[in-house]
Formats: sequence, C-alpha cells, structure tokens
Amino acid sequence: MDWKTFQNLLSGVNKYSTAFGRIWLSVVFVFRVMVYVVAAERVWGDEQKDFDCNTKQPGCANVCYDHFFPISHIRLWALQLIF
Repeated sequence: MDWKTFQNLLSGVNKYSTAFGRIWLSVVFVFRVMVYVVAAERVWGDEQKDFDCNTKQPGCANVCYDHFFPISHIRLWALQLIF
C-alpha cells in the first residue's frame, strides 16, 4: 500500500472533517495496522496446527475447528481493520 492509495481512501472523509479529525483518523488507522502486523500474527499465527479431529474424513478438521471456534481472532482483527 502506497501513500497515494492511502490519500485516495481518506479523500472522501477530508471534505467533512476538521484537521484534528483527519489527523486522528490517520493515527488510528496506522496504529490498527501496526497492531495487526506486529502482534496478531505472532499470537494467533497458525490456529489449526495442533487441532486434531476424531475422524480422518476429508474436510473434517476444518468443520470441527469451525464448530468449536466460530470466530477466528486473526480474521476478526482483519475485519475490524477494514471497518
């Protein structure tokens, strides 16, 4: 992601916000990206690595994992980063 793309994302917000609001939005966005990149991958890197399913059917491990852990922390943080 380059600065031109970041500027285009914020161009719609710039019309309706104050200078403090624009700076605040930029700081919050950069902080969210930094936390996601630095902490989230290290904490919840491979969530299914040690998960065992009681059968050996194809796809069972994914279905069992989704049943016990319906919301992945890393995906939730990525979704919150977008919105």
